[in-house]
Amino acid sequence: MPYANNHGIRLHYHIEGDGPPLLLHPGFSGSLVEWIDFGYVSALQNHYRLILLDPRGQGHSDKPHDSDAYMRRHQVDDVLAVLDALGLDRVQFWGYSMGGWVGFALGILAPDRLDGLIIGGAHPFLGNPRPVDNDPWIVALRQGMASLGALWDDGRADFWLSPEEHARFLANDPEALVALLTTKLTEPDLADAEVARITVPTLLYVGTQDNPDLVQRAARLMPTAAVVTMDGLDHGEGYVRSDLVVPAVRSFLKRADAGSAG
Repeated sequence: MPYANNHGIRLHYHIEGDGPPLLLHPGFSGSLVEWIDFGYVSALQNHYRLILLDPRGQGHSDKPHDSDAYMRRHQVDDVLAVLDALGLDRVQFWGYSMGGWVGFALGILAPDRLDGLIIGGAHPFLGNPRPVDNDPWIVALRQGMASLGALWDDGRADFWLSPEEHARFLANDPEALVALLTTKLTEPDLADAEVARITVPTLLYVGTQDNPDLVQRAARLMPTAAVVTMDGLDHGEGYVRSDLVVPAVRSFLKRADAGSAG
């Protein structure tokens, strides 16, 4: 398995397809395999060189237990370490949920490494800092992955798309995820003025049952951002429904490719 290295943290990545580079970053507790299972790779690999990343703390990447290790600056540097390992100066970046938070930070901290941003199911207005000890996800994680899984799938028999997906979730390191989530709850929000500095071409997409108003607020701050809303989709469906997401992303990428060719 190929790895990049960011100051001693090994970052697992996987390559599929051929064409302009497009890096895919999953959300909290996810792994790069999701982009394959949910149909994104099969839909895009004939046109793009897909760089699938396991974020630190997840998948086959290293899993530090120190919350400071998950600050946004380090997660941005992880993406840059993968690009450097592949000899890439610039890339289109696509992140969902937590991956989208990394995308906002990339747009501020490393715009020179981006040809564009695709951010799904995410906005930068988290209301941080927020309490940690009584956060329901952290309370559940301290009892193990099965406890968090039960919290998520309560009342939804179809929550896990397959036994394999559920098994990968249970294989996560709960202590690493507690450290990651602690940082996500306490690191200060990006300021409006910082978000307004994101000038790379950006597509934001979100389900109407997720947080569309906050995504629209982010788009109004960003001079080159466009928003697509997915009717009736909640946060999870905005990830798994590649049949609805990919057409909007393809349209955005075609415009970006045409602009770079010109």
